[in-house]
Amino acid sequence: MLGDIGSGVWLTGFPTFDVEGVKVPKLLIGINSLLGWSHTSVGRDRWIRRYYTARRIARVFERCMELGVYGVLGPVWPRLIEAIKIAEKETGERMLFVSTTIGEPRETEKQLRMLDGLYSPICCIHGAWTDSWPLENGRFVGLEKYLRLIRRSGRIPGLACHNGDRLRLVDEGDYDVSLFVTPVNKMGFYMYPTMESILEAIGKTKRPVIAIKPLASGRFDEGKIREWLEWVFCQKGVSGICVGFMSEEEAEEDIAHVKHILGIK
Repeated sequence: MLGDIGSGVWLTGFPTFDVEGVKVPKLLIGINSLLGWSHTSVGRDRWIRRYYTARRIARVFERCMELGVYGVLGPVWPRLIEAIKIAEKETGERMLFVSTTIGEPRETEKQLRMLDGLYSPICCIHGAWTDSWPLENGRFVGLEKYLRLIRRSGRIPGLACHNGDRLRLVDEGDYDVSLFVTPVNKMGFYMYPTMESILEAIGKTKRPVIAIKPLASGRFDEGKIREWLEWVFCQKGVSGICVGFMSEEEAEEDIAHVKHILGIK
């Protein structure tokens, strides 16, 4: 059963970590394989976008919720927002939406308004923004403005990044950021400039870290899902992981592995 949404208490059996009083489950649902950002091919992405209506995405979410997984991490994207609302209506339960910005920074205020009515207490600067943000003397030019917009909306600012050197600059730069989101996986996929740079950055930070792309967008060794996920959980600094499910069956398999790793019966 889902606990008190207002206090951020999640009674799903999954252990949580704390972000300014918000209890975030150690397993979140990823959405790239449901929205058409598969990191594989244009054709695959076109098919995903055609096939995965909001209703079909919601079915995957509903199965995850049956298995005790209520959190999702993804962008402020109309189809995703619609899917969350459908899943909540069908189950009578609410989801925790750890949201990220997307598109152009000038649309940040509009995107924050789109979150009204959802339980999205945390909103993160998108990784693509952080990766390419202008730097001057080791500072991100104007980043504070967008973090303030998130804070003033009543949400907790987080930051996603695919670059360990930039993650370190944010961590050491006294920015209003309470959560990091970054790729962590055994093959170093999307971990720039090197796997070591990201592992070093998250190993030193005192902020909680959500590891994305733990299965390298499907590039994991066949039959080794549990081994790959366990490796991610063992990395210093990792507080939780975000795993993408393309179907109810994938959700069942991967959630079972995470429950085994975390000792959940």
